[in-house]
Amino acid sequence: MKALIPETGFRAVFCRELVRMARSRLLILVVFILPPLSFAFIAWFFSQGVLHSLPVAVLDQDNTQLSREIIRRMDATPGIRIHLSVSNFTEGRQTIQSGETYGLVIIPKNLEKDVLRGLAPNTVLYVNNTYMIAASLIMKDATMAMQSLSSGLELKSHMAEGRTRQAAIGHIQPIRVDVRVPFNPYANYFYFLAATLLPTMLHMFVITSAIYAFGSELARSTAAEWLEKAGGSPWLAVFAKIFPYTLIFCAWGLFMNAFLFRMGVPMEGSGMLLRLGTSSMVLAYQAVALFLVAVCANMRMALSLASFYASTAFAFVGVTFPAMGMPSAARIWGDLLPLTHYLRLFVDQTLRGAPVQASMDAFGSLWLFVILAGGTGLILMPGRMKNPAYWGRK
Repeated sequence: MKALIPETGFRAVFCRELVRMARSRLLILVVFILPPLSFAFIAWFFSQGVLHSLPVAVLDQDNTQLSREIIRRMDATPGIRIHLSVSNFTEGRQTIQSGETYGLVIIPKNLEKDVLRGLAPNTVLYVNNTYMIAASLIMKDATMAMQSLSSGLELKSHMAEGRTRQAAIGHIQPIRVDVRVPFNPYANYFYFLAATLLPTMLHMFVITSAIYAFGSELARSTAAEWLEKAGGSPWLAVFAKIFPYTLIFCAWGLFMNAFLFRMGVPMEGSGMLLRLGTSSMVLAYQAVALFLVAVCANMRMALSLASFYASTAFAFVGVTFPAMGMPSAARIWGDLLPLTHYLRLFVDQTLRGAPVQASMDAFGSLWLFVILAGGTGLILMPGRMKNPAYWGRK
């Protein structure tokens, strides 16, 4: 077997790195074990996809046929489940504060009488907006239920006055809004969150493993041996060392995308561009890792900077909060993250079905990271590898 592996050159460094990887429990964990575990956990956590049956309390102070119809209609919506009936406002508020329910519906006294007299009484809805997604869904479904019921009552009133059904509908809503949702019409949170969290997890494993691979050579003072295996060529040493990680994480990236599509995420655009974009994200974060190690010449410092850089990324990529609503500094920081550009490409090619040209700026941005960060790292790294002053820094 040893006869098949040359003493120096690309293959020698490549095989040396495979041996180092196999002997490192940390690398085995980060490269082979955590990626599939994190994918499986996120997929399980968001497997329901669409939120439904969120518990809501009701305070019925009217106790009439109309109030019972309101309760029935709200309970029939996908997002609301009337969990319990309370006897007073304090009891209802306590159910929200304790987390037992997400909201409280109050049907005021004399509601039915006021409706019959032609008045417009209010049904009050309290929601716990600490949970913004749940609160928004409850408000949407409650509003739709009340609008449907109100329109039905008004329709009956106009038809009782002798109007035809069509004329009565036109009087109730002379101008209607025809809402059409071309992208993610299912309001499926798996498509929205899981499909962005999986790449977020992947990029953390990529940058961590790359920093450890490069930084450990300096920390353990094995850089001279590494360079010797490469025949004295620093660039060959870098490329051969990172190559096995590139192959493995590109494979994980392809598996991640196939897994997402298997779970129902639509693929409306170019699959080839998405595959190239996924591999480019891997290369971009490996380039950033090389840059951090070369600049810091200290594995611990590089890992600390990478943890800040990678762990905060999800807050700035424009998924949970629109980038156009962020302050300028936050938008600039988001643009300095390869994940931001990859997720734009991912959403464009999966949910939006955008033309290839629309995603080329995101694809090009990923390669800017490869060229600028990787190029800087390649310029600085030879000096770190050859100078013993940079060795042994833990």
